[in-house]
Amino acid sequence: MKAISDIQKIDSIMLSNYILKHYGPMSHLKLQKLLFYCDAYHLSYFNVELIDDKFEAWVHGPVSRKVFDSLKDTSLLYSDVEYTNNGVDVDKEFELLPSLQKELLKDILSTLSTWTGPELEASTHNEKPWLEARIGYGEADRCHELISKETTRIFYKKDLNG
Repeated sequence: MKAISDIQKIDSIMLSNYILKHYGPMSHLKLQKLLFYCDAYHLSYFNVELIDDKFEAWVHGPVSRKVFDSLKDTSLLYSDVEYTNNGVDVDKEFELLPSLQKELLKDILSTLSTWTGPELEASTHNEKPWLEARIGYGEADRCHELISKETTRIFYKKDLNG
């Protein structure tokens, strides 16, 4: 295993573009959940977050405000977001990650990208990190509470080890 000092972070917008380029157009809802799971499993495997973004416990599941804000003028929750080349080579940026990180992310994405947005949403709604952040909120209540990275790390570590 790589030493923690070798582990690198990636910008969430860059990772979003990588996902869209390699896994095709998808709803904003699905993209947000894939980002969450990439960060969650990375955090649980390496004990270090993949992206700096904090995820909020919105009605439809975890949301990175940074990614939401970058896409809010171009997408709706269920409409497809497409990859657009903004002059940055997302593959080159992704290749800067150590091989163990790239392997983990590709494993996560190859599995979860086959799920629909609603399936990913339902999954997060049954998991402790999102549920814990929404304590005291009704099912349809707006919520901007942050999902605990530590709760996320512990919860998904159990999933990896189970």
